[in-house]
Amino acid sequence: MAFKITNPYQNVTELIGNPDNHYKTNLHTHSTYSDANNTMTEMVEGFYDNDFDILAFAEHGIVGKEWDKEPTIIPLYLFQLLWHGKRKHPSTEMYHAVVDGTYKTSAARRTKKRGLQCVPDAIETNMFTLMKNHVNGYFTNVYEGKCGLENDFEIPMRLIEESGGISHINHPTDWLGAYKDADCAKVPENIAYFADLLRRYRSCMGIEVLNMYDIPNRSDRILWDGLLRTLIPEGRNVWGFGNSDAHRVKEIDTAFMEFILPEYSLGTLRNAMENGHFFAIARYARNELGENFVGKGAYPVVTAISVDEQAQTITVSGKNCKAIEWIADGEVIESVSIEKDGEMTSVISLSEHEKEISCYVRCQLKGEGGICMTQAFVCDAGNMESLVLEKKAPKELTPAEKRREKFNNTRLGVIVNKIKNK
Repeated sequence: MAFKITNPYQNVTELIGNPDNHYKTNLHTHSTYSDANNTMTEMVEGFYDNDFDILAFAEHGIVGKEWDKEPTIIPLYLFQLLWHGKRKHPSTEMYHAVVDGTYKTSAARRTKKRGLQCVPDAIETNMFTLMKNHVNGYFTNVYEGKCGLENDFEIPMRLIEESGGISHINHPTDWLGAYKDADCAKVPENIAYFADLLRRYRSCMGIEVLNMYDIPNRSDRILWDGLLRTLIPEGRNVWGFGNSDAHRVKEIDTAFMEFILPEYSLGTLRNAMENGHFFAIARYARNELGENFVGKGAYPVVTAISVDEQAQTITVSGKNCKAIEWIADGEVIESVSIEKDGEMTSVISLSEHEKEISCYVRCQLKGEGGICMTQAFVCDAGNMESLVLEKKAPKELTPAEKRREKFNNTRLGVIVNKIKNK
């Protein structure tokens, strides 16, 4: 059996070895303009001090602007003035200094010479929902001020797509209730529900697979593998995003991404989001690193990727790591690596694992600083059509419909819906 290999990093392979082309990024951040504990100014300074290169404020129901412009004030969040007593965004002078890298914080921890770039027009939709059915929209302002509906992902995804933006689904297994049932991500109906959304809305690039402390969302990678197994045979890869979802300064460096860009611009960032040219990274990964593990110091970084279709191999090299693992259908199938000159290299021979690979493999690097995950490499053995037939979606009530019906029949659901329908 021979696999046709599709490398998501093919167009940026030559850039991966140059640290200057790695951009530490967070695209899901909050401030006291929505429901966070720290002001926008404090959050910007925190990300700046933690050597981030790219930052988006995706507030609940509030479109992010350039940081020296005040975001829209939503009445829902007036409680912040009583709770924290302050809202503050950077001055124009501070904003330009942060962007060009000349700003000095009191901590003065930044080591990078380049500045922290602002990504405007980002938003977390469904701001007034209790079930955490959240979608992040980018390059659009279409959903500002909309309360949203309980257990509804589709309307924001559709409106974002119609407006020309792109999106991803936030912490999906938190919505599914992974904190109660870690196996919820394995339920075929749950996988089919999200697969159907991603199938119909191609502008939704994927799901968050790493988020903050990885507690209620610890099964996100399990769901990701289920979605990859379902959708790759249909020609649809699913990108795995990593974001801190920070509401406090202390949460800033918990999860993030490294984008591989030729240079920074909103255009190159969007292209990378659409094509999977990034790695998801986290200090916490309960299932993979252990319940009490906390990554500290330098985090694992991919330094090289190569694909040899003739030899049927994929090679990944990285630094700051102690182990490199290969995953197929949610299972680790290879973990042999060689360390040399401070770097670790792992080569997977697909022909040796042909019985364990349905349609993809992905790689994860583990180290003292945390975990780094690649996007999925598509491995086509000519069996895609049979896999599609095998994974037909069930013809019953979807999980979202079940959850919405159950919630709407509760006393709280009746009250919430009355408020929204006024």
